[in-house]
Amino acid sequence: MSRGIKPQPITMKRQRVGAAYLQQLLPADKPDGLSLIAATPRHERFVFELKKAAEREAVTQVFGWDEALQYQLHLAEWLDCKPLLILMDGIPIGSVLLETMEPEFHPTAEQNSAKLPHSYFSRFFLLPQWQGRGIGSAVLRAVIAWSDKAHRSCCLTYLQGNPVSGSYRRFGFETITEDSQFVTMVYHPNTKTIL
Repeated sequence: MSRGIKPQPITMKRQRVGAAYLQQLLPADKPDGLSLIAATPRHERFVFELKKAAEREAVTQVFGWDEALQYQLHLAEWLDCKPLLILMDGIPIGSVLLETMEPEFHPTAEQNSAKLPHSYFSRFFLLPQWQGRGIGSAVLRAVIAWSDKAHRSCCLTYLQGNPVSGSYRRFGFETITEDSQFVTMVYHPNTKTIL
């Protein structure tokens, strides 16, 4: 009796899109003073405080806020991949992370479309006092430009109760899954042929 080869799951190789590259894609009409830099270890506490300021209400509605647990989750994300910082006149006011996701194929791996090369957009936060000034829209336009240029769909997930859904829809993101806690959306790149 021969044994079949058990299919191996496809693993994804992740790589952060760099600040310099994404900076080049910020729109010409971006707010003056807007720039992006890579976060360094000295920014870790700022990024946690930013997450609290931007996301605490939605987290509280869905899960309840547990400071120690939220810091532990933040630290795990931080150690996994540091985000980019959004600056206004050199002062950190937000964060963003855009990662490429490349499948690492194995001869026995199961194949499905969810494992195609794509990008993942996350940790997009602005301090509340900087919201509504076109900064988030400029960063989102750079992410869309990257997706179009790379011909990769771009996925994101946010918490139910977070009022960002309308903004993402305006930029062409569509809901692909939703449950009582999370909404996942995807942007499909512009596939128009340019002559």
